[in-house]
Amino acid sequence: MNGDEQGPLRHSALFHTGVVVDDLASAKEELGGSLGVTWHAGGADVRLITDDGARTVRTAYALSREGPHHVELCQSVEGTLWTATAQGGAHHLGYWVDDVASASAALERLGSRRIASIAVNDDASPFCAYHRTGNGLFVEIVALAFRPLLLPAK
Repeated sequence: MNGDEQGPLRHSALFHTGVVVDDLASAKEELGGSLGVTWHAGGADVRLITDDGARTVRTAYALSREGPHHVELCQSVEGTLWTATAQGGAHHLGYWVDDVASASAALERLGSRRIASIAVNDDASPFCAYHRTGNGLFVEIVALAFRPLLLPAK
């Protein structure tokens, strides 16, 4: 891709860097003070949809209230893509997109395989998807419509 071509993601839509941790409470306590951030806690039972099928997974995360670029701590979930990386390593970059399905298809055309989609239930459209780049980094695309839920007013 040359400098004139546009990809499916815009750098201006990058809103967080995610780190998967084995102990969310401890990571929030330790990193909140050292990074100078406070946390918005979240999580829910979501439908994790992969090539192997769909299942309900309990998620938990903390997203820094401070931005514009946020830090996300994700509780590891055994047997899923949310597995802690090498100590201190970033797990994913999160981007807002208008249309998850279109952005996901475009990323796949560019060689970033979709690893999973996340939906509230089986009848709902995915509100985010995870893709894996050739170098192993995950890219999370999140429907812009979910911004008020993920980043509530302070």
